[in-house]
Amino acid sequence: MLEDQYGPERAVLIEWAQGFEDRDGKFVQEFQMTFESSMWELYLNAALKPWGLMPDMSFSSPDFVITHPTKLAIEATIAAPAQGGKSAFGYDINDIPSDFSKFNADAAVRICNSFDAKVRRYRKYYSTMPHVAGTPFVVAIAAFDRPLAHFAASRPVIAAMYGLYHDEAATPRDADRVTSYNVVTAAKTEVVDIPVGLFCDNTYADVSAVIYSSLATWGKIRALADNPAAHTIYRTFHPQEGSLFPEVRTSPKSEYHEDLMDGLWVLHNPFAKRPIADGALSHPRVAEVHVAPDGELLITAPDDLLLLRTLFSVTPRRG
Repeated sequence: MLEDQYGPERAVLIEWAQGFEDRDGKFVQEFQMTFESSMWELYLNAALKPWGLMPDMSFSSPDFVITHPTKLAIEATIAAPAQGGKSAFGYDINDIPSDFSKFNADAAVRICNSFDAKVRRYRKYYSTMPHVAGTPFVVAIAAFDRPLAHFAASRPVIAAMYGLYHDEAATPRDADRVTSYNVVTAAKTEVVDIPVGLFCDNTYADVSAVIYSSLATWGKIRALADNPAAHTIYRTFHPQEGSLFPEVRTSPKSEYHEDLMDGLWVLHNPFAKRPIADGALSHPRVAEVHVAPDGELLITAPDDLLLLRTLFSVTPRRG
């Protein structure tokens, strides 16, 4: 990132950081030591502006205390690798998963672990703060739990929150609908399962919603960077009306456009004690999930919803 060619990418990070305050004096060190979680905080700080949300940076925690035009408390976290697991960066061809069902189940476990840790922190600490008490609480999760974590897209978070799994592997190629079924647990180990469907009852009624992205990555920064001469090809996947197969688009950097909010999901808890005000987290580029009284998931999303993004870059060598 310090190389001259990445000046436009650094400019994106600087823009994301506008208005962000290091309230505990640790951010510079954490940005260098735990880059992904810090980058996610900066991304969320930038995303608040298109949402029209104004944070009060005088509070040291949770991460974002929104005071206008509605009240929200947002705590950021990432789905991190399991102990001893490989990081999300530095992957190679050997890391391409051969069993996507296991890949997605493992990702759901990591999301649940991160979510539960923040809820416990909320119940023990944040909920006792005067500026948080009685305010809708949102957990914002980014997927960095394994190599190629972004390949899981929204499948694991839908399973984690609503207990619904879309199983492409079990879907016949000539089917007109993806095979889906309800799940109540995901295998953490061969002998340990953890609950999923966390928004299927009132166990987590003190959480109003989850903000999620698997695409708020270095690829997002590169996509937004004003660097049309970059030797990069972008391949993106989008829903295709009347087909189970996605629409695949391929563009050079000079012709590629991506919105800051592309790839974001907001998943509402139907059992929330403090529901979020209607429209407070709505945006034309964001996928938003509510639950109908009969349990059906109601998803509002752009027709060209960004499901997946991959980059192919060439680094010219001298000599």
